Amino acid sequence: MKKTEYICQKCEYSTPSWLGRCPQCGGWNTFKEIASFPQKSTKKNESKSNNPQPLSLPDLFDQNYEIDRRIGTSLSEVDRVLGGGIVEGSLSLLSGDPGIGKSTLLLAIAAGIARQGKKVLYVSTEESLHQLFIRIQRFGFKPNPNLWFHSTDSYNDIESSIENLAPSLIIIDSIQNLSLDESDSMPGNIPLIRDLSSRFMEISKKKNIAIFLVGHVTKEGIVAGPRTLEHLVDVVLYLDGEAHHQLRVLRSVKNRFGSTQEVGLLEMKEEGLVELINPSQFFLVEKDVDNSSTARTVLAEGKRALLLEVQTLVNRSYFDYPRRVSVGFDVNRLHLLVAVIEKRLRLQFGQQDIYLNMAGGMKVTETTPDLAICFSLISSRLEKSLNKNTIYLGEVGLGGEIRPVHFFEGRIQEAARMGINQVITSQYHLQSAEKKVKGLKIIGYQTLHEAVQKEGLVQ
Repeated sequence: MKKTEYICQKCEYSTPSWLGRCPQCGGWNTFKEIASFPQKSTKKNESKSNNPQPLSLPDLFDQNYEIDRRIGTSLSEVDRVLGGGIVEGSLSLLSGDPGIGKSTLLLAIAAGIARQGKKVLYVSTEESLHQLFIRIQRFGFKPNPNLWFHSTDSYNDIESSIENLAPSLIIIDSIQNLSLDESDSMPGNIPLIRDLSSRFMEISKKKNIAIFLVGHVTKEGIVAGPRTLEHLVDVVLYLDGEAHHQLRVLRSVKNRFGSTQEVGLLEMKEEGLVELINPSQFFLVEKDVDNSSTARTVLAEGKRALLLEVQTLVNRSYFDYPRRVSVGFDVNRLHLLVAVIEKRLRLQFGQQDIYLNMAGGMKVTETTPDLAICFSLISSRLEKSLNKNTIYLGEVGLGGEIRPVHFFEGRIQEAARMGINQVITSQYHLQSAEKKVKGLKIIGYQTLHEAVQKEGLVQ
């Protein structure tokens, strides 16, 4: 008998009637009508008859499981994020904004694993085989008998292909467009996505096949569909970046087989996504380029440090309300730093437009660049040049104090590698850092006013 229920698209709360506001998560207009059909499944009965018995820890050691059995992707940046490669029998989820390069990245992974002699099945639910061929030709892929392609939106067709090919890796692009023959639910419905993800999990564990699922994102930037999808999979990856910039950042927000503190940096080119050989150099311009208000800092993305340029432009405003534009940095944080400068240094920005840009399309969420932004703003306001061989590391508090930053040793080591010879930071780092890197002068200040005064920007 047909059963109709309303399910919240955010938290999966279900109710027999429509509600304007979800009583569980508080979301408005999030309920969708779902028609579900009770299905009689024989798989549960089969699983009960083959119910595995629990094992003690000594017995588990006696099983001689192969530790760290992984498949390399041929992209070291991706392997870094995954913890050394794709674990056999794992279920991974890749998500990102439309057009960011999810399919391009997975095609590169598929081609790299196929070159190792392993069979790969790439299933597209959005593109025809002709469209896939055009993309493959553009990327310059060579014919490889281990790389198989399938264009379908039916899970049952995919299941048959898996039985016939027995691949080592399966890529589903994407799960939101899949349908199930025995279900009348529309593709993308929460119950259907939950059912499909459970079926793919069963395939990956029982057949020891690594599976990649592509997930769409909502306008809030989260994976569309049930939250159980992210809980069910072993690895959740996000591909981030600006569509008009070449930089792509691959982040892991969940990884059962490795750290979530690693990030992968890729560059979008005509031949697809390629690795950034020297990421810090990507964000820098030549030292002889005249850009007086550019300040340099070092970001910490996971366990790696990246040298970054902070660019600001302070100009006289011709409007009643001056503009505050920030690219790659929180504009509210920019307002805070401007207020600190005005209060502690008596330097007014009330009649000035302010434009802030993080070079290279990088999105910054940490507070380490605060000091570099302040120096850049003051430099642009007073039209005084900054030293290109100096980096600025420190969080600026409301009282104008310069606070220490985490991962300081890794940041200054990257700065020294890129030819930087001076670091301006919090006084806290003076004792611990000078012994770590030779040839690097570290200057510590307690307040922002003291720093800009002794560096000659203000009197």
